Amino acid sequence: MKDKTKGKPSKNKTIINQCKINDFKVMIKETLDAIGKVLDQRNLDLKTWGEKEQDEFYMIFGSKGERILDIDMPIRGVSDIHKITAREVMQDCIRRLTWIKNQLTLDSFVNLIYDPDNPSDSTNSTLSRAAGTPKTFAAFVKPSQQTDFKVYIGINFTGRINDRNVRTCGAVMGIDSRVATLCHELSHFEKNFVDPTSGGMGTLDYESDGSKPLPNQDNSSYEGHLAGADKLVRSGDKNVFNNAYNIERYFQIEV
Repeated sequence: MKDKTKGKPSKNKTIINQCKINDFKVMIKETLDAIGKVLDQRNLDLKTWGEKEQDEFYMIFGSKGERILDIDMPIRGVSDIHKITAREVMQDCIRRLTWIKNQLTLDSFVNLIYDPDNPSDSTNSTLSRAAGTPKTFAAFVKPSQQTDFKVYIGINFTGRINDRNVRTCGAVMGIDSRVATLCHELSHFEKNFVDPTSGGMGTLDYESDGSKPLPNQDNSSYEGHLAGADKLVRSGDKNVFNNAYNIERYFQIEV
């Protein structure tokens, strides 16, 4: 992922890359506390399922909750297709994300925060990076992990550079927030190889034209991925429920 999809900031100064992390673990704890609240709220929304909740679901996904989807629940690598409603898919999504979230500790998060515009900054991580790791990103995971889940955190988790070339501190909840980013990444974890009822959703990052990415390839920018997610919604494509950039939008709320 080009921006493998925000931090206890210090001060909000209008200078480039001003949003700094004073305490990585404080940032992560705050995010974990907040994601629990967001998941609980969305679980309640799907149970309540009144007109308001149904309309919001349709606005986010471009599909109604009763739409029937073919969901693969492979057992030991053998495909096993189940027909499930879109609403049930998201209920299952919340169950999976909650299960993974409950496995995470502060040590599950790897600090790879690095500010290329301030390479000597004391808040930069000193951990070595794997070859090919981009200098700036929000977060990424290794989807095939089945236990001991790890989430790798980059500087964009603290906030992105805006159109005025200023890295503003990001929100904990809401649009492009730390919670939404974490939901995005946790959805990438694959279903358990032996028991597909556990594990993550196994979502992908669809390309800017709305197409499914080729294995181990990412040919779109962050903005391109967002455009691809928009296209899937406009066309009513069922793959919105397999695209992490669409899944995270359901969790871009404040509670």
